[in-house]
Amino acid sequence: MSAYDFLAEYYDVFQKDLDPREWASFTDGIIKKHLQAKGDGENGKVLLCDLGCGTGSVTCALTKMGYDTIGVDLSYPMLEKAREHSEKEDLSVLWIQQDITGLDLYGSVDVFTSFLDTVNHITSRDQLKKCFQKVACFLNPGGLFIFDAATENHFQKTLGQDFFYCIEDDFAVMWENEYLPGKKRNIASLTVFGEGADGKYERADEDIEERFYPDDEIRKLAASCGLEVIAVYGDLKKRKPNEKDERVFYCLRRPMKRK
Repeated sequence: MSAYDFLAEYYDVFQKDLDPREWASFTDGIIKKHLQAKGDGENGKVLLCDLGCGTGSVTCALTKMGYDTIGVDLSYPMLEKAREHSEKEDLSVLWIQQDITGLDLYGSVDVFTSFLDTVNHITSRDQLKKCFQKVACFLNPGGLFIFDAATENHFQKTLGQDFFYCIEDDFAVMWENEYLPGKKRNIASLTVFGEGADGKYERADEDIEERFYPDDEIRKLAASCGLEVIAVYGDLKKRKPNEKDERVFYCLRRPMKRK
């Protein structure tokens, strides 16, 4: 079991500072401004697929805003929590367990989203290109791909070479961080303790690697897959990115006609 699988039970507490409604509202504004596809979902709704959806908090928030949604994640325990969330709120979401670099859907969608450093967790440029190619393949003409990418400021200054921890009543997470500027790689040595079914605490250890992708590299990847960069925003704001931003949000679009 990976540390992320182990963490699924506590992930929402660990991410308690995240406001899914804020992320959904920001995404909704981008979609309303830039989407050219007409809506391929149920009853003409915009069909949206969230890649690396985790426990589905943002996916469910987008569903409540009127989108017909699909959530994709590699971690089965994460998807189980996502399913619990959607059932609790009586939301209809299709949850799929897949590696997003090998995405295989039954049909095309109007919007892809991918948040919370999912792109950075794909540390191979070739694998990220495969993900972009799959998105382009399953994206309707005029459709959007909206994702965030962690900035070098986030890796180098916010995380740096520091030690972090989160201790709650029934779990604890600790990680030692190391950013390697020359390789554009970030390594988080993660240790998770959680209470098992027998009341004893279990431990999981894992090194989680991320990669910083400069703007020009993302643009080249997008262009090579037939996707246009329509807009770039900084830190959940409707403005251009600046050097202090922790995340940059990209809005890519598949042209109405292939070039």
